[in-house]
Amino acid sequence: MSTVNDDSSNSNKHFEFTFDDNGEVTAFYEVENDVRTQESIGTDDFFEVDGTTITQVKSSSNDPVEIVYSDPEADGTYVITSDSSNTGGEDNSSGGGKGYKFTIDAGNNITAVFEVKDGEEKPLPIDDDGTETYTVGDNNTVVRTDEEVGVGSEITVYDDTDGDKIYHRLSEQWAPDSPGAGPFKIEERLVYTGTDDSEKIAVRDGEDCHGGGGKDDFVLREAGNLRIADYSSSDDGLIIFDTGLGLTSKEEVQGYVTDLHYEGDDLVVVFGSAATVTLVGVPSDQISWDNVDVQS
Repeated sequence: MSTVNDDSSNSNKHFEFTFDDNGEVTAFYEVENDVRTQESIGTDDFFEVDGTTITQVKSSSNDPVEIVYSDPEADGTYVITSDSSNTGGEDNSSGGGKGYKFTIDAGNNITAVFEVKDGEEKPLPIDDDGTETYTVGDNNTVVRTDEEVGVGSEITVYDDTDGDKIYHRLSEQWAPDSPGAGPFKIEERLVYTGTDDSEKIAVRDGEDCHGGGGKDDFVLREAGNLRIADYSSSDDGLIIFDTGLGLTSKEEVQGYVTDLHYEGDDLVVVFGSAATVTLVGVPSDQISWDNVDVQS
């Protein structure tokens, strides 16, 4: 990963707004890598313009979401400075986190599942062939088991630490029917947020994944927009490809890389249209293919 095309001067994500004669927002656009995409405005959404600050209040099925955009140089280029949909208090434009809601009947059975992101709820289907099951556990936890018949199961644990009925993924684990069976090589528990121990961190699409105080490995198992928020080559372990796709070497993975560039301080590795891996705040002289391992 040491060869990087630094085009940060034109690749930073920002937003642009258009206004009517009364100074009201009529449209706005996300601009990234010189691509300008118009954002949707809901019928109940509204904007408040105060000098070089614009506050957007978005309607949602839960509490309204408030996003603040700022243009500190007054050049028409705005960046997000706060986003109430991100409970961690960070800029949700750089990844954020998903939540989940479960409908639980009187018999403690889960009858419906919803993904919650940016204040919006999206229903998720539950396979009705018995291979996908949910169990309500103790201490505000839910366990999902996805069985691959005759091979093994992937077990995901969700928890609701603050009792607000929105759950977050706590851990996942591949449990083969026999050792070494199935698509994945790593059979240890992967966690979604690190502690002070040395752990293996799951890297999943649409999340900013964080390690902890230990020497953590970051495990990639799916395609998508994958972001590692706090990787340090001196403090952490490896970035591990355990995709189940039959990859055998770092050289093979390198062959799928179509672009490397910087967006601000963030290194972005592009794998065609299938995936991107973003390393937040990692300088080019502190990362190389020596920090990568390939399992499958």
